Amino acid sequence: MIKKLLVSTLILGGVVAFAPTNVSAWTSGDIDPGDTPQVVDGVETGDVAVNGWIGEWDETDPGSPTDPEDPSAINVTIPTKVLYANSVDGQGAPTASIISPIYKIENNSTTTKLSIAVANFASKNAVDVKQDLSIKASNGAEVALHKKTGQMLSKKTYLTSLGTDAVDTFTFVGSVDPSYFPASGDAALRPEYQMGLHFTAIK
Repeated sequence: MIKKLLVSTLILGGVVAFAPTNVSAWTSGDIDPGDTPQVVDGVETGDVAVNGWIGEWDETDPGSPTDPEDPSAINVTIPTKVLYANSVDGQGAPTASIISPIYKIENNSTTTKLSIAVANFASKNAVDVKQDLSIKASNGAEVALHKKTGQMLSKKTYLTSLGTDAVDTFTFVGSVDPSYFPASGDAALRPEYQMGLHFTAIK
């Protein structure tokens, strides 16, 4: 049996986002759910319209920010626990690349869309590992959770958006500093973390 010498557990925590005085259907730092990209093909220039909104919000106007739905409309299924590990070579020796299973985030609502962000990432035990660890959504973004410098995510960062009754998947990617691998035959390191997710219901 091939052993993976670094196995880690992350416990997911969901955080409902609702602050009608400063949160809108498009949120600062998030992907615009109404974006309609253009393809520039065979030419050297491209024009992008920039539309501002200064003043009170008016949800009857499509150019205005609008308040999100009440958080009671949020109904989403997320994993309770997720796993990742370093990869191994053909002889079972550890290699730097990070691998993980595939996990699902499922919007159970048939009426409300969701914007999903990673709110924070923190260590739960004293196991020290130097790594670049990111979560990557298949239809969204890649978010750095833990860097080899020791920095952990502490600012809400957009991950993905889900339509009504929709599913996205995510995995973990990155690399581990090989100097942190246990000696051959020694027990695996088992760092544990808490990752908070932040949900915003969108009209």
